[in-house]
Amino acid sequence: MTLVLPRRALCLLPLLGATSAAAQPRLLSSPELKARQLVLPDSATAPAPTVRIAPGYDTVLEFDASIDPDSLAVQQREERFALVEPTTRLVVLRPALPLPENEPLLLKVGFADGLSPTHAMLALVPATREVDVQVRVTRHPRSVPALEARLEEVLARCEAGSFVKLALSGELQDGVTRQQLKVPPVWSDVRVAEQEVYHARAHIVVVAQLHLPPEARPWFPGEARLRDATGHEVRRLPVWMDGTRLRPGEVRALAVELERPSKNTDALWDLELRDQDGGRAVALTPFNP
Repeated sequence: MTLVLPRRALCLLPLLGATSAAAQPRLLSSPELKARQLVLPDSATAPAPTVRIAPGYDTVLEFDASIDPDSLAVQQREERFALVEPTTRLVVLRPALPLPENEPLLLKVGFADGLSPTHAMLALVPATREVDVQVRVTRHPRSVPALEARLEEVLARCEAGSFVKLALSGELQDGVTRQQLKVPPVWSDVRVAEQEVYHARAHIVVVAQLHLPPEARPWFPGEARLRDATGHEVRRLPVWMDGTRLRPGEVRALAVELERPSKNTDALWDLELRDQDGGRAVALTPFNP
């Protein structure tokens, strides 16, 4: 298939013969330059699609969705590449040395919208006779079950926090108390600006105002993990935020709903927020249920 190179990509492609043989070690002899399209697999355990690259030639990866340039990770980036330049849609690779033949180098980059798949994983392999100078990376079309699951998730988020639902359930008959908590210490780049706890008859809602510094990567809400006074994980809970992600420099409210214990207790509950990948945690101030 034939793909049209973006103007920016054309400017970045090297001119053959413009540099000395010393600057381009082990150049291929009259390779065939290829433009390809590959589709990311549905499963995270599936083998990563391969991209054939070689010194002396720029490879331009063009994505069909916006990517997060700060999330780009390339194995042996400093040792083997003269240029690795990401933008919101492109990644330009310029190898300085041949790639290892025994094992591919992995490239991983996250998508900015947080939809599935959240990351693109590619295997960079040494080219033999064909060099991939342009690769258009697309997500695999979603299956019907995947779309139905996503619809159920969105509907659940829309129903959460309904004031009418609370009134009909009798939650408001005994009133609602509000408690303002102290801001917890900063343990991650996601900072808690404010934290409140609302107590009703049988439920508790914890609301936190989250702030992301301008230099941080976008944060996508995943789940909340509840721990008891001994530090043991009691359960995992869904979270609701006024938006699908927290962008650098933004402040957004996030809420977690819990059931109150059947008996009064003085033990504090501890909530920890996690992003979609489970790696970036936000510790909230412990509270009394």
